[in-house]
Amino acid sequence: MATSPLPVLDGDTCPKLQMERVKNVFVTQPEDTRDKKKEMSYIPAMESPSKLLMPGVKTLKKTLISRKQAELHDVEVLLALKTQDFRSSMEALAHRRSELETKQQQAKEKELKFERFVAENEVKRRRVLKQCQATLEQNILKQREMEDLTEQLKKLEASSYESLVMPIIRRHETLSITHQELLQRLRHVEVEVEKGQRQLQSMKQQHSIKKLMSNKELSELQSELESLKEKNKQAEVNLLMKQDVSRDKVEGVGKLLMAVNNLAQQCYLPEFGPLESMSVLTMMDMVKEFILDKADTKRRARRLESCSTTALTDKRWRGSLKSIGSKTQIKSSSKLLDFQQMEVCSLVSRKEDISSLLPEETTSPKYKDLGRQFSAVRKVCGDGNCFYRAVCFAHLESVLHSPRALQRFKDQVLQSGDVLVSVGFDETSFSHHQRTVLHVVDQCMAAEHEDTLLRLFNEQLISDSVVQFLRLLTSAHLQIHADDFCNFIEAPDLKVYCRQEVEVMAMECDHVDILALSQALDVGIHIASMEGDEQQLVHHIIPEGADPSVRLLYQMSHYNILY
Repeated sequence: MATSPLPVLDGDTCPKLQMERVKNVFVTQPEDTRDKKKEMSYIPAMESPSKLLMPGVKTLKKTLISRKQAELHDVEVLLALKTQDFRSSMEALAHRRSELETKQQQAKEKELKFERFVAENEVKRRRVLKQCQATLEQNILKQREMEDLTEQLKKLEASSYESLVMPIIRRHETLSITHQELLQRLRHVEVEVEKGQRQLQSMKQQHSIKKLMSNKELSELQSELESLKEKNKQAEVNLLMKQDVSRDKVEGVGKLLMAVNNLAQQCYLPEFGPLESMSVLTMMDMVKEFILDKADTKRRARRLESCSTTALTDKRWRGSLKSIGSKTQIKSSSKLLDFQQMEVCSLVSRKEDISSLLPEETTSPKYKDLGRQFSAVRKVCGDGNCFYRAVCFAHLESVLHSPRALQRFKDQVLQSGDVLVSVGFDETSFSHHQRTVLHVVDQCMAAEHEDTLLRLFNEQLISDSVVQFLRLLTSAHLQIHADDFCNFIEAPDLKVYCRQEVEVMAMECDHVDILALSQALDVGIHIASMEGDEQQLVHHIIPEGADPSVRLLYQMSHYNILY
């Protein structure tokens, strides 16, 4: 934007300010005040007016320039505002134009829709006209039908009244009679239903009574069945025991027959015929004849050697025969005595007072401790199996009145079969002993009496079978946990030790066997030992820290049960 140049002020051309110098007082002051202010100090006036106006002229130029610049700035601001307004107006115009086009498009669409609506209404109008025409025709037909029906009604009204009403009356009478008959039948049926309900109630009562009687009979039969099952089990056990006994007898007879056959082969005499066709008695006669013949031959040879010593030889022969007879008699008598003692001595005795173990006159502190700490003892036969027999009897006695504990012990026995098979035992080698132990447990669960347990353990076959099963179970536990026990045995091999020292009957047990059986049965054992140089009883808890249910006395390599 162009700006006009400011006028140049020159000192010569500028108008000069005319001032009157009157005693340094402005002429504008009134006359009366001039005299009053004589004593005031006066400001001296400038000598040249041009010098006074020079600064004012420069200030005026700068003022004009700043004004022009301000006007220029205002003009630029107005121009920017106008430009912004123009742009916004153009945008509004474009927006209105687009809205106008949109409205025109919508108007066209509405026009098309309206045309379609008009066409559809025209079609509908024509369709309605057709329907109206058809309706009018139908109304005419209906009107004609109504007229026809009206004429028919008039004709019917004119006809006789009786021909229409009498059949209805007769029908009503018939229906009423039928209704009465049905009511009578209903009453009769209700009476019969009541009788049937009474009969049904009585039949239900009879059925409930019969059901109770049948349940009672069924329970009796079930109890008989249970008793028969128990008897059957007992018979099976007895049969198995007899089979074992017969098997042992058969084995003994077989061994005897083999011995007789061997002797017959060594002492064969041709005059008795061929050896294959001989009977056992013939073989024994042949052996007897052979021995007698040999003895006679020796006797004749001795007689031929020296006739002088015949008498002496005869005396010696007779003396030897007498000595042999006496020795055989002594052996037979000793065997008979041992057998009688075995018959008299029970495998497990009844409970006795602890004083039966104490000597009459003793000063040993061990016996005094034994008498103070325990009250009773049950003696066990000292046949090398005393520990196994005592442990099993004492454990079953401790859980005799606890069906849950007996069932737990039975489950352990059943599961032990898999343990024995896992270490290589044949099932036929232990199944009989396992069934015997289960039979003992079942008898204890049925009777829950000490006499039953005592009777079973005093039967030699049953008691020995139980001991054999415990020995096999101990051997299996040792072999399964070989790493824990192999360092505590003296045998070169653990299996050899188990086969020679554990599984064999009448072999005394060691501390390793006691620990293995305790772990296998999960039974705590308390052993009070009388052995050693200590002045008091030595107590062992196996395993350590357990709550023992079995208490044993160890004295002179023998175990008894303590209470």
